[in-house]
Amino acid sequence: MNEEELRVEITRITYDYVRWLLVCLPALLFVVSILTAWHLGQLERSISAYYGGPVRDIFVGVLFAIAACLVAYQGVGLLEDYALNGAGFYAVFVALVPTGFGKLMDELQRNPTPDGVSPADHVWFLRIALTSVLVLCLVLVVREIASGKVRQLFVDVGSTLANWVNRSFLLLTALLLAGFLALAMWQLWSVPAAEVRMEGIALGPVQLSIHDLAAIFLIASLAVAVLTNTWPFYVFRDLWRSGRFFYGVIFLLMSFGILVPVLVARVFAPEHTVIFIEWWEIALFAVFWGLETRRVARIRHNKVEKPDPDRGPLKEPYRITVGEQSIKAERAREPARQN
Repeated sequence: MNEEELRVEITRITYDYVRWLLVCLPALLFVVSILTAWHLGQLERSISAYYGGPVRDIFVGVLFAIAACLVAYQGVGLLEDYALNGAGFYAVFVALVPTGFGKLMDELQRNPTPDGVSPADHVWFLRIALTSVLVLCLVLVVREIASGKVRQLFVDVGSTLANWVNRSFLLLTALLLAGFLALAMWQLWSVPAAEVRMEGIALGPVQLSIHDLAAIFLIASLAVAVLTNTWPFYVFRDLWRSGRFFYGVIFLLMSFGILVPVLVARVFAPEHTVIFIEWWEIALFAVFWGLETRRVARIRHNKVEKPDPDRGPLKEPYRITVGEQSIKAERAREPARQN
């Protein structure tokens, strides 16, 4: 094995590990939270409610690891990559600003911890952490712009409809991200540290905290990543032969199928609707990611009938990375090596 082949193999192994980590990490959080609920005899109302208990370290650590993997993973499709990067960014806010943050701060004010940490101390940690994450993300954005990858998001893909959808989606999600950041930073820095509660926004009678908004945008970003791997981005007739058929089903379950956990919770545990929805969405994305990881492995072993399905009515711009060029070069050499 020469140096180029070794580099290709190392890239492939690293790629596989990143993919499988995005299956194993949610599974770890699920197992720990379920076993903890069994041990304590109580299931929390949401996953982030474990922030205030013994599962806090696992909760924060797993979400940070998932965020890092989502950002590190480089999709061939630019919309998928864009959606996964956004999901990774929102995951950090979900981890650091838990549900019921205001109540946690009020409780901390009434009952200080033995080490004397006050709400103001905790908020200053949050200010430093989230602002540092924001700066890091800005550095990554500048790097993406300098490399030309952002410009590639606006390339002409040969379809007026696809161009309009791609550019509208990019501009809309960029505005939502900018608005979310502006709101979060304003509520984090505009009042004295002891008074910060990250209350978010009110939509009529519904109050959506910063955590709630981050969780909603996280799930929406993951659903978009799933959608880019099925119809209408690929023609329907090729989905089964390319191993992508069930991705459309998963997307429908993640979007319209959200009624399933809502109804199940209403029948069996009305107070636990949120955690049912969260695990429904996370489990569906983990299933998609596991299936896609297996599909990629089967492509390498020539076990997929049509690994490159025809593009559908919507087309996301692609990029060809150095790693992908190396993999294509390796595939081109394989017949010669076999002969």
